[in-house]
Amino acid sequence: SIVILGAGVIGCEFATIFSNFGRTKVFLIDKADRILPFEDEDVANLVARNLEDNGVTVHRGSSLKSMRLVNNQVEYTLTYDDGHEEIYTVEKALISVGRIPNVENLGLKEIGMDLDKRGFVVDDETQTSISNIYAVGDLTADIALVNIAEMEGRYAVERMFDSIDAPMSYNNISTIMFLNPEVAGVGMNESQCRKDGLAYKMSLMEYKYVNRAIAKRKSQGFFKLIVTDDEEMKILGMRAVGDQASSTIESVALLIVMQGGVRDLANLIFPHPAITEGLQECARMLLGKSIIKPRAFNRHLKCYRYTKEGRVEDLFVKNGIGV
Repeated sequence: SIVILGAGVIGCEFATIFSNFGRTKVFLIDKADRILPFEDEDVANLVARNLEDNGVTVHRGSSLKSMRLVNNQVEYTLTYDDGHEEIYTVEKALISVGRIPNVENLGLKEIGMDLDKRGFVVDDETQTSISNIYAVGDLTADIALVNIAEMEGRYAVERMFDSIDAPMSYNNISTIMFLNPEVAGVGMNESQCRKDGLAYKMSLMEYKYVNRAIAKRKSQGFFKLIVTDDEEMKILGMRAVGDQASSTIESVALLIVMQGGVRDLANLIFPHPAITEGLQECARMLLGKSIIKPRAFNRHLKCYRYTKEGRVEDLFVKNGIGV
């Protein structure tokens, strides 16, 4: 048995790994009311449901009060949001609450380098407050991913030699979460759009209407496509949850870089049968041209506009193709 502290990407990935072994009872401590708090609720709920179906116990709304070794076992006490406490005993514990910069012995404070409250280096597109020192990767407060560190490293070298090919952008970052089911994404999700006060349009289609998923009997999951709320409908981001989700994001990443719109995605010729056909149908839904009609399959399709005022408008009804 093992307890995992932290229900972000790392915690959920290790919970998936250990529970898949079939011989380890897994407990996951989640301080928030749901796992993956940075992701949209529909993504987090599907992942959580599968973890629990696989035997993982998720301690929602709980804070770790204490953890100690007792007779070679790990005893931990949780305080829940309603105030009550529970004591649990497991064999092992894994701490997965993120990373902190390993800069204590570098003398950065002594040379006057700006650090934030958590000790991360404050940088302006890789350049620190000391003009001839650059910082990239996890010791900055940017996204802690290998591909981000590589991008920043390349950009820093180009900046040192005044040979920048293109400005650095975090708008088209592709991510994969190795969970069950697989979660992949690029660009913004709905939570980020709403936090930034953006109006947007969104379409969602479940895997159960994707021919490849049906043939493989792996029809759990969905595609979600998010675009600007204007005539161009430029792509802001997408999320895919399900089998082969990671294979579907790069075309969207390219379109985001090129400031492409949903029509570009809808007009691509995808192979058949392929998981990516679901993504194309999401694009067609926003144009009112999908072969999957909401009159017949309304329970598993969504297409709506979210306004800056926080209103949700059903585009199926607005476009006259709803139930």
